[in-house]
Amino acid sequence: MIEKVHKDFEIVEIAENNGLKINNKKASETITIYDSELINAAIAKNFNKMYREILYLIMDINESDDSTESDALLALLKIDNVRKILLNTYQKFLPPNLLRRYLNMLDMLGNKIFIPNHSKSR
Repeated sequence: MIEKVHKDFEIVEIAENNGLKINNKKASETITIYDSELINAAIAKNFNKMYREILYLIMDINESDDSTESDALLALLKIDNVRKILLNTYQKFLPPNLLRRYLNMLDMLGNKIFIPNHSKSR
């Protein structure tokens, strides 16, 4: 959602690889964004959505009495997938300090996974 429209336009030469392509699965369309502020906002929105999903999964794992090691491995795999997306897709668009911040947030999530020991007595 565009919150603010800039009234000043700047004419730039557009190279095909400089834009962030966003796919709309519902309408089967692809939009390419070239404005760096909009790119950062789109990446932040997408990252926050993925981060929130992983956070809720980890909270569920940590609070559940029947969580297993495979649940923790699933959460770690999801963290690794988001890390790969950041490094492979978004790295060329993000400033290094913001990329580091996102990666640190993912590392902190991975450190918060706790699997309680369940006694296996009958």
